[in-house]
Amino acid sequence: MRRIVLGLLAAVLLTACDQGAQQQGSGAATAAPNDADVTFAQNMIPHHQQAIDMAKLVDTHTKRPQLRTLADAITVSQGQEITLMQGWLKSWDKPATPTGTDHGAMQMPGMMSEADMGQLRLSSHEDFDLAFVDMMAAHHEGAIEMATTELRDGSLPEVKRLAQQIIDAQQAEIDQFTQWNKDWTTTNR
Repeated sequence: MRRIVLGLLAAVLLTACDQGAQQQGSGAATAAPNDADVTFAQNMIPHHQQAIDMAKLVDTHTKRPQLRTLADAITVSQGQEITLMQGWLKSWDKPATPTGTDHGAMQMPGMMSEADMGQLRLSSHEDFDLAFVDMMAAHHEGAIEMATTELRDGSLPEVKRLAQQIIDAQQAEIDQFTQWNKDWTTTNR
């Protein structure tokens, strides 16, 4: 009898350790999400993807190393967050986009239109630099709005932690964009 109890205890402990390791490694949310958690992940993925698309333009459109460094950081961090949110949606058995929704037609806060993106692609050097920081600041403000909604309405602590990370990181970048805009506008006069 003692062996059976010890065997069951060992099995329970191994299962718990394995689940903890899986949670730690994958970042998978384990509890059931509410609608706000799902909506946040589904909408933040294309929102982040557009920021990455904008950041990828920097390398060929500017000579400013500080802008290139920031664009690289945006690409890496937001790419990792996309992967995390895709994993959550998969573990929740939820689609990457809301059913019956075309993200191209959806208006999310801070999203650039195709015309805006086209204008950014056609600009270069100082014009690009100023347009990029203005557009990315507006884009980040939209992400902060979406993350603030998650903090208010979401239920899962791990999703709320990501929302807070997004707010903190993107507000710091907006502050940097504001300073650059001021510096670069003064320099170009």
